[in-house]
Amino acid sequence: MSNFLVVSHGNYAIATLASCEMIAGKLSNVKAIAFRQTMNQEDLLKKIAETAATFDELPTIIVDLVGGTPANTALRFKGEHPEVKIYSGLSLPLLLAAVMGTPMNEAIAQANDNAQELGVEAPKPSLNKEETRSGNEQLTPHQLSHVRIDERLIHGQVATLWTNALKLQRIMVVDDEIVKSPIQKTALKTACPNGVHLSILTTKGAARRINSGKYEGQTVLLLVKNPGVLRKLVDLAVLLPEINVGNMSTKAGTKQVAKSVAVSAQDIADFKYLAEKGSHLYHQMVPAEAKSEFLELLK
Repeated sequence: MSNFLVVSHGNYAIATLASCEMIAGKLSNVKAIAFRQTMNQEDLLKKIAETAATFDELPTIIVDLVGGTPANTALRFKGEHPEVKIYSGLSLPLLLAAVMGTPMNEAIAQANDNAQELGVEAPKPSLNKEETRSGNEQLTPHQLSHVRIDERLIHGQVATLWTNALKLQRIMVVDDEIVKSPIQKTALKTACPNGVHLSILTTKGAARRINSGKYEGQTVLLLVKNPGVLRKLVDLAVLLPEINVGNMSTKAGTKQVAKSVAVSAQDIADFKYLAEKGSHLYHQMVPAEAKSEFLELLK
């Protein structure tokens, strides 16, 4: 795992790291330095050297601006350590891609692609039958391999971490109410990553398409807000061998069973029903996190 040191004018680097950890979880391989008005270049160079020495291997340095004091001071540090690589243009998309193991040239391209007008649907690549059968066949008729309960549906963790980890070709959102809401549908289309197809379906519509084998050969992530939707799918003959309970927020009448999961009595009944029907339930907020047996958490 590569190490990263992010340096900026003011608290930007610290805040960017905090935002990144909000999505990716705690990152032991990334540290941040703020260059403040009370510091000179010698102070910053000393801080960079001290922080770099705390890593087991010298870090890649990402700074905010070309020609700024953080960049110029990082270059002085590189003069003493020629093997260190330095990149400018610190941003949340760049850092997030880098810490997920994306090569820096690709991470920069992803960060550039992130700058776009929102609310305009980007064209999706075609996905014909021959293309789906030549890929990694994660799907068979009547069965979905990647299922996640996430109240926020498509957000940072899904759009970046899970999309990259699972190499998704399609995200399927199943929600009987969202289908009726043009505003919510537009928001989901905007949030869907470039190059990934999006299906927004009713429960019955999703079951019909899954059971017909429409997505056979595609790598699909099924997203729902609560286990009740999955219970309906199972009753419609959809097989759900693995279910990741990722995020359910705290509400009145719920109890917290994991950092990002709170459940009601009805949720518990639905989870037990799914388990009885053969679904393996686990909790995993981000791909780098270990899976936890969800039924154990319910206890």
